[in-house]
Amino acid sequence: MTPHLAWTGGGQAALVELDGDRVRLRSTASAAPGARVDGALLSTGTAIRLKVARCRLRGPHAPDAAAPAERIFELEGRLIDATREVRAELARLLDGDRPD
Repeated sequence: MTPHLAWTGGGQAALVELDGDRVRLRSTASAAPGARVDGALLSTGTAIRLKVARCRLRGPHAPDAAAPAERIFELEGRLIDATREVRAELARLLDGDRPD
């Protein structure tokens, strides 16, 4: 998982899907449905706010055999107060992770 943002309360997340203001992320931190979570893009430091619709445990993930497995959650939600520029930056980050 290549993280795109860092949560204010700790943890990181990678953008998986973007559809307008709707997002799906893989996160090292969980959040309850209805919660509002804050973070910042690692690339620019731009603040991101998300209202969580769903949170599911997707299992442990070990990047290599020497590292302990960390729990990965899939968060789905809606961006709050996201400008056109923020959505464009998220789309750019998502496109950058896709193979050509």
